[in-house]
Amino acid sequence: MPKIKTYNSEDFRKEYFNASPKLNKLFKKSIEDFFCLKIEDLTERVLKPISPSREESHTLIFVTEGSYTTKIGFKEYTITPNNIVVLQAGAVFSTEQVNRNVKGYTCHFHPNILIGKFGNRSLISDFEFLNTGNYPIINISNSFAKKSILSIFSRLTFEFKNDGTPNPDIIHSYLYALLTELKVVFGKDRTENQSASYQITSQFRELVHKKIKENLKVSDFAELMNISPNHLNKSVKSVTSKSASEIIDKTKLIEIKYLLYQSTLSISEISYEMGYLDPSYFTRFFKRREKISPTEFRELIDKS
Repeated sequence: MPKIKTYNSEDFRKEYFNASPKLNKLFKKSIEDFFCLKIEDLTERVLKPISPSREESHTLIFVTEGSYTTKIGFKEYTITPNNIVVLQAGAVFSTEQVNRNVKGYTCHFHPNILIGKFGNRSLISDFEFLNTGNYPIINISNSFAKKSILSIFSRLTFEFKNDGTPNPDIIHSYLYALLTELKVVFGKDRTENQSASYQITSQFRELVHKKIKENLKVSDFAELMNISPNHLNKSVKSVTSKSASEIIDKTKLIEIKYLLYQSTLSISEISYEMGYLDPSYFTRFFKRREKISPTEFRELIDKS
């Protein structure tokens, strides 16, 4: 089985979008690593189901009619009207079939797209819902918020499809406005103490995702973040109701399962890939949490 592939924007389009002169022309003259279109403009051009993949960019999908079903990690989500699903950069996602009757908007952008405009590398991390591991669904129940968000999606789509060259300043400004609107809806306007805990937790989750194959401990992550292990644990617990080690183990297990499912690596090779020098310890780690060995898990996959 092939490994899970991480795509940049161009390679993803080449893999999953039907060849279309009109679409190719549109992307050639537009801003790199950004597009905003109506979902119905794209559903006709998706050639095949999207196999488990990662992207370097974020994708927001706002459903206004019909439904859209996607899998993030091992969990399936069906997005209904007035909901946005956030396919976070780096998260594993897949889509078995696209409902041709679904309507709405999809906005795709690289995490660094705002940095050039605003010169702040920490800006993108301010939007918690973009951090890998956070709940990926945002419900737009407030009618005023929905009207504002739809207006921004519409403006971004108009600018992207502009007959001339899209204006980067307009794209940057409206994208920032969109993310800020979603930040409010998502509930990021907490008290200062809560915000500190959420920021620590978001930074921790991002580091866990990036360094999941290094087999680091809570104390290692705390050192990287320049805080004490106790402070890290308290912050993570207050936000997620789970300990920092539980977050590490959960993320690690998802990665191991995908390697078992998607690759032809041996158990020992997967063990080394995940930073375990002792395959027997790796097997004990997996079995203690999943109640079956990695070999038995792979056999169950083969039989399914």
